[in-house]
Amino acid sequence: MNIKRNLLLLFIMYLFILCGKPVFAEEYSKNLTIILVPDFSFQEVTWLIENGHEDELWKTGGMSAVNIRPDGPYSYLNNIVSIASGSRGLGVEGWNAFVKGELDSGVLVEELYQQWTGRTVDEGKVFHPLFHKLVDKNKDTTYRTKVGILGQTLKEHGVNSYVIGNSDIGQEKVRYGPTLIMDREGFAHGYLLEGTKPSKGSPGGVVMDVDNIFTVLSTPKAEPSLTVIEWGDLYRLYKQKSNMEADYFEKQYETALLNLEKFLTLLVENGYTQNIMLLSPMMNSDAYQNKERLAPLFYWSHSSTFYLQSSTTRQPFVVSNLDMVPTILHFFEIEAEDNFFGKPIQRVATIGPTLEEGLTKIDLMFTIFKTRNVILSSYITLLVLLLIITSVIIMFKIQIAFWKEIAKILLIAGISSPLWLLITPYSLYYIQPNVYLILLIFCSYITGFLVVRFVPKPIFFMSIALFSAITIDLLMGNFFMQRSYLGYDPIIGARYYGIGNEFAGVYLIAGLLLLERPLFRRWLLVIVLSISQLFLLSSTNLGANAGATISAGIMFGYYGYRNYFPNMNWRKLMMIFLCLLAVTILFLLLTQMNGKESHIGYAFTRMFQGDFQYIVDTIKRKLEMNWKIFRFSNWTQLFVTTYLLIALYLWRKKGIVSSGVKRLLIQTGVVASVTLLLLNDSGVVAAATSMFIIVCTSYYWALDE
Repeated sequence: MNIKRNLLLLFIMYLFILCGKPVFAEEYSKNLTIILVPDFSFQEVTWLIENGHEDELWKTGGMSAVNIRPDGPYSYLNNIVSIASGSRGLGVEGWNAFVKGELDSGVLVEELYQQWTGRTVDEGKVFHPLFHKLVDKNKDTTYRTKVGILGQTLKEHGVNSYVIGNSDIGQEKVRYGPTLIMDREGFAHGYLLEGTKPSKGSPGGVVMDVDNIFTVLSTPKAEPSLTVIEWGDLYRLYKQKSNMEADYFEKQYETALLNLEKFLTLLVENGYTQNIMLLSPMMNSDAYQNKERLAPLFYWSHSSTFYLQSSTTRQPFVVSNLDMVPTILHFFEIEAEDNFFGKPIQRVATIGPTLEEGLTKIDLMFTIFKTRNVILSSYITLLVLLLIITSVIIMFKIQIAFWKEIAKILLIAGISSPLWLLITPYSLYYIQPNVYLILLIFCSYITGFLVVRFVPKPIFFMSIALFSAITIDLLMGNFFMQRSYLGYDPIIGARYYGIGNEFAGVYLIAGLLLLERPLFRRWLLVIVLSISQLFLLSSTNLGANAGATISAGIMFGYYGYRNYFPNMNWRKLMMIFLCLLAVTILFLLLTQMNGKESHIGYAFTRMFQGDFQYIVDTIKRKLEMNWKIFRFSNWTQLFVTTYLLIALYLWRKKGIVSSGVKRLLIQTGVVASVTLLLLNDSGVVAAATSMFIIVCTSYYWALDE
């Protein structure tokens, strides 16, 4: 009897499972709503948290800062083209979206479209008359941006996409929301004009029509859908700010933000959609001028709390504009045919709200970006002055012990300064940037004084300290380096993880200078050291720096040749050099096969797929970046100074350092520095930092002798 009853219960449970599947799928259908709010910045986020009426709204969901840098100057149009394409893109003058029946200079826009393309427009479609110009312009860039790829992919996989609203102001039409969902022909579906309503006292004479928007959102959708709402109230407000009275601007500013907050609250709480994103494609001019150049992204899903991160940046609370297309496709479970550089944004569940923590971290990013030029230009100038002073002492052979002692302290202080720049960035939570610079100078000088006075081998000691500190930080996931003034910046966006070229130059030379001690010059330890440094520099989870990896391989190869095989035939030497280069590149490839895909692994993937154009374009961008840095960067003065001084050293040959071991290390360091210059996109920077350590070391050894 018990057996029959158990079988009956199992059968009923089986029926429930079968019947429950379609109900579950229908109840949690894949619908996503993205609210584009141009001119929304973290200044507005802070205002809403301090003055808003809906505290619970901001305590749920997740928040992140987005690097929205396009291929060109920041603008709403350039940024939205980049977001929609999953690649850095550019807009074209006159770009806009229209529906049939609208006029442009007194002519029906659909007639202009037909005159320019020879094609007609179907009723009910949103179209872009200059779509062909946008495609052509982005084909000619080194990014080869594919315009319309998101909308086309969604359409091919049965996802309906719609756009509501605009950012029109008076007679000026601004409709960039459809750019996000248009297909490969420049068409989209939606309600451009129905999203706003007249309002005489509001900027542009219109405001967002919340009732009409909710009517559209509440319309049943049988298939998965993506709805984009272009919320233009803030854009219109900032467009007219220069003509408005300050008090009236503040009043309208408050109204615009509270209306947005109220709309979001209704959207989240009333279940119009289960998944909501708020994205700013461009911060307002005030935030931009204040160098707060990361845009807010909020994500609400099923009332849960989480923080957002991406494999593109590998940092909490920072994602890239290149992540948006992969994220949307991943949401709809679409396997992208194209290889996107960006990765889907991940939601990492948390117990409590993360907003305050995120804003604190983002505020530090803004502080560092705002003061980076001042701090680095002052720092670089001090390094150049340090070299000039010590050069005078050495060149004129001043024999006074006091001045020699001062020169030694200054040299060790200079060598130690990258260490302090590495380990102190989070002190900016507590002190002002100008105080930070004073702290950096003080700590470096005290280090120089103590090391020269009490450490028997100062250069070796500092090499150990620099090598160990950078290695530990790499193993910790770049915790210090990603916020250091000498590291990389999420707003600049050239790199988000691994070891940047500034520290790469220091790291290579620090590893090389360990060979000053006889213990480390044993061939087995040289092999262990070289393989360890190659692994740390190349691994996708650690350094992820291809140029530095190859430079390290060449550096250790040159040292091995000069130290162990100085009389080798040049033909054999060339063969061995080419083999070592091939082995280094193979080593670099092998280290990309484990862990998250890095930009290096992505480049290898594209190359193995036969896309050599991508490699050529990447090389072009690296050369352009090097030339740009050489022309405009503060690092150029250090680069030129150190290379002139080392050229003078090489010209004098044995006149400065008599030890053969030390001369070999200096020569090997020069080889490493030149290789870094040639193989990195910011090679001027890596060459400057590496050559600075080499020059300081050679000067210290000269003073010691």
